[in-house]
Amino acid sequence: MTDAEMINHLWTHKTQDHPHLPDEAMLFERGEGIYVWNKEGRRFIDAFAGLAVVNVGHGRPEIAEAVRAQTSTLAYYPTTRQFSNRPAAELAAKLAQITPGDLKYSLFAVSGSEANERSIQIARHYWLKKGRPKKYKVIALQRGYHGATIGTLEVCGIPELFQPYEPLAWPGFVKSPAPYPLRDRAQGSDEQIVRRCADMLADAVRKEDPETVAAIILEPCLSSGGIIIPPLGWLERVRDICDELEVLMIADEVITGFGRTGKWFAVEHESVVPDLLSVAKGITSGYIPLSASIAHSRIADVFAGDSTEENVHPNTYCGHPVACAAALANIGIMEREGLIENSARMGERLQRAIEARVGGLPIVGEVRGRGLLMAVDFVDPQNKDQPLARDLVGSLNMRGWKRGVIPFARGSVLRLAPPLCIDSAQVDELASVICETIEELQDEVSRTRKDRVAV
Repeated sequence: MTDAEMINHLWTHKTQDHPHLPDEAMLFERGEGIYVWNKEGRRFIDAFAGLAVVNVGHGRPEIAEAVRAQTSTLAYYPTTRQFSNRPAAELAAKLAQITPGDLKYSLFAVSGSEANERSIQIARHYWLKKGRPKKYKVIALQRGYHGATIGTLEVCGIPELFQPYEPLAWPGFVKSPAPYPLRDRAQGSDEQIVRRCADMLADAVRKEDPETVAAIILEPCLSSGGIIIPPLGWLERVRDICDELEVLMIADEVITGFGRTGKWFAVEHESVVPDLLSVAKGITSGYIPLSASIAHSRIADVFAGDSTEENVHPNTYCGHPVACAAALANIGIMEREGLIENSARMGERLQRAIEARVGGLPIVGEVRGRGLLMAVDFVDPQNKDQPLARDLVGSLNMRGWKRGVIPFARGSVLRLAPPLCIDSAQVDELASVICETIEELQDEVSRTRKDRVAV
């Protein structure tokens, strides 16, 4: 059977968004640092770290050795029915050290979707324990994304993803606007934009009745929605709203966690401590699937330590020892190599380089970033209030591919999130290639306009 024939059996083959490439060209076989090699032997800069996952870079032998050692010692044992295993216990203790405030108790799962499901479930059980059973609704943000299960799609703020499941929608799970400075400039300063969106969020809770709302869930930076980075002050205001209206705050840091934004967790940019913190991706840098919902002590304290009554139902692989061993090795690399600090430095360097070279082009609406989470947002040069055509922005994927870089361009936004181990020379190379692709697109847009005027 050929590679193409085998690939054809993958369901995801039916959702290919690279129609100009044969399937075989997109079969990757090796990775090292910030680079990956496809079947044909071509080397690419992995400019989105897979799916903003591979924080420590590809091919780390330390993680491979941790996986080998744990597999040969204890490949699996559950953390249900009061059982535990050493890597899961050690990882839970480590997370209690590196997360902000009193986020001390971890419930492990496999994916980011499940981490958010667990956070929502913990919130529900918390209010049941508090004797307030009417509190079940969850308020989310427009453009927010929290996973691909039916439950997390209920709080998805991206209409095209939620629409097929709309008949299954739960009443009261509403979405409120998030601050989007590029699109909201007519509304005033960053401070005014934050105040307006915060007021609408508070109004949404009040309209549903705070006594029925369990939690507000939000990403500190709305990643899948377009790397939207709300102004500083937004998270503080959300925390105030949650405290005022007696609603739990769930921070979805599936993408932003573990150094992506230049701090261990993005909420630390505002010194905000949520009630529940959902993490995944960077916890193992994708070497093995793992996620967690991490609860604040005041949430966990309502559940008796000697209880024999199950509240949130864990899955089979909750606290999988091999995955937890990989996470411990991954976090150790981040600490030893200063990758959190490197993310902040290299992110600033990357954003500065791209802004300086292409920030003033007519099709570029904004270059924004926080750490090594970056976006170039494109606008119609004839109508700056409107995004550039999706197909034009999407063409940046192929333009990058031809130059040996794999970015992620969709909608109006080119997204960049390279591994946190990237160095200054590699940042400069990445910036140069990305700018070349944008300049090429600008030239094409300008030529097309001139041709239309000539006609």
